[in-house]
Amino acid sequence: MSEQSDYFRALAERLRAAGMRRDEVASTVAELTGYLAESGSTDPYEEFGAPEDFAARLTGGRATEEPAAEAETWKWTADIYTDRKHLNHYGDQGWEVEGLDRLGRFVCRREPAAAMRWEYRRESANSAAERASVAAGLAPDGWEPCGHWMFFMYFKRPKAASAGPAAGLDELVAPPAKQLFLSTTYRGRLKQMLAAGLVSGSVTAAALHYGGDSVMYPVLIGAALALPAGLALGWQRVKREVAQGVEDA
Repeated sequence: MSEQSDYFRALAERLRAAGMRRDEVASTVAELTGYLAESGSTDPYEEFGAPEDFAARLTGGRATEEPAAEAETWKWTADIYTDRKHLNHYGDQGWEVEGLDRLGRFVCRREPAAAMRWEYRRESANSAAERASVAAGLAPDGWEPCGHWMFFMYFKRPKAASAGPAAGLDELVAPPAKQLFLSTTYRGRLKQMLAAGLVSGSVTAAALHYGGDSVMYPVLIGAALALPAGLALGWQRVKREVAQGVEDA
């Protein structure tokens, strides 16, 4: 345990030195500590690598400067069927993602005096080690991590890396007032899972009402299993569509 404490203390120091805010450092260390406990691993070096290298991967390998006084900030979120579309749309307006907060919102800033276009991509990874491997594979093309949430990873790079001089930004659009973007595909998936829960709840209520009759026991058991089964199937469908790169029309 002492070795783990020393590791995360060193990691926290490196993250702060790279410019990460103290609350973000505390949240990151808590998440990693919880992941290590759930995975059953006792060696953070084996799981994450040296703290200085891991800190560099988590922060994109560069210090984060404090926003200038005139910098604009904006937080927003979208579902997985429309996140990339909106990331690149607003990246074209000069919004740079600095990270994701604990609610899964993209934390963005834009400095009017030095705005540039950004482009984004999303990847998936199930562990810190896998995230590090994905980041290392994309680094040669200029992609740097800009946050992760659950098993989703997001990367950014200046659009000049792919568009050259055409990526210049001469005029700024006003900051968006909207903060939540939900696609029709996501709404449909949500309705399907809620419908499964409604059916399960109705059957359970009926079974409880007639609970004195032993013939209802199988119905009650089936109802109890229907909701988690429906949610699990719905979640597996979402994960499959994430892997396939499905986007809202």
